[in-house]
Amino acid sequence: MDRWPADIQPMLPVLAPAPVRLGDRRRLLGLIAAVGLANATWLMVAIVIVGSMQPRHMADFHVMRGAAREILQGRSGGFVYPPPVAFLLIPFTFLPYSAAAAIWIALILASIPLLLLALGVRDWRCHALTLLAASSLAVVTSGSVTAFLALGVALLWRYRDRRVTAGLLVGAIVVAKLYLWPLLVWLVAIRRGRTAALGLATASGLALAGWTITGFAGLTRYPHRVSSVASLEQGQSYSPVALALSLGGSARSGELLAVTGGLALLAAAFRSAGGADGERRSFVLAIAATFAFSPISWLHYFVLLAVPIALASPAVAPLWVLPLGFWALPMKSGGDLWRIALAAALATAIVVVAARRRPATSA
Repeated sequence: MDRWPADIQPMLPVLAPAPVRLGDRRRLLGLIAAVGLANATWLMVAIVIVGSMQPRHMADFHVMRGAAREILQGRSGGFVYPPPVAFLLIPFTFLPYSAAAAIWIALILASIPLLLLALGVRDWRCHALTLLAASSLAVVTSGSVTAFLALGVALLWRYRDRRVTAGLLVGAIVVAKLYLWPLLVWLVAIRRGRTAALGLATASGLALAGWTITGFAGLTRYPHRVSSVASLEQGQSYSPVALALSLGGSARSGELLAVTGGLALLAAAFRSAGGADGERRSFVLAIAATFAFSPISWLHYFVLLAVPIALASPAVAPLWVLPLGFWALPMKSGGDLWRIALAAALATAIVVVAARRRPATSA
């Protein structure tokens, strides 16, 4: 029929489907994406937790827990961290492995959203994307302290104006991982020299106290042990030394590259400190310098990049998606040039964007 009957025509506006507005489509797609992101996050975290609970995983946790046992026995054998780090694991030596591992994993997973909250990030999508990053989940599978260090770095930024709090924080961070010492230089760059001095004194005091408690067991062999571990493993990591070795260069040339790059970043941090948004930009560059100076950088080290990302953008933005690129990388580079180059490219992109971006709000 070409025409509807006369008695039907008044009903046509009611029967006709309402046009779907573009805004409604976007909201629907956003809802679908949000549900997918939430489900993917919980599923991935659950899979990683189940896998990490197996005794053959969480290598760093095993090493630190074993070192804690040695300290209780008055020994300090093959541990490559200063003794204060092992002290954290002493309570875990009195628990069965499954219970100790479950608590340690829970603490790691809690530290990641806590560091974002400390920096003023309330957008749940940012939290989900950070947890989904391979570098974040690698912290769980390795059982390392990197997530706690990232939380400490976030708190250092938050309390940078409180001399005692910031000094104690940076001292504890540096004694736990010596490659984070550029944070002391950053404090000097933003004219908080007294805080930096307190941090240096705190780090020195904690290290001395740790060695004193252990009776200085293994102290004379400690530098050689750290150097030996670095020589054996640096080619398998994602550090500048590994990049030089993968290009056919020597470890010495890699060290020169690392020192040159690190010093250049620290110089840039000093230059940025006096400009607009200088403290934040300088902080991002100091964090980048920690990667340059580190002779070994495993996949889980890159969780530290959550700090500059959060400082640059407290709400979801394309920058938050970049860390997902680390899923293309295994825990160790295996000396593969393309893996190392990809890691360097991702880290560089995050640092550059975070340093150049001026956030709408600052934590």
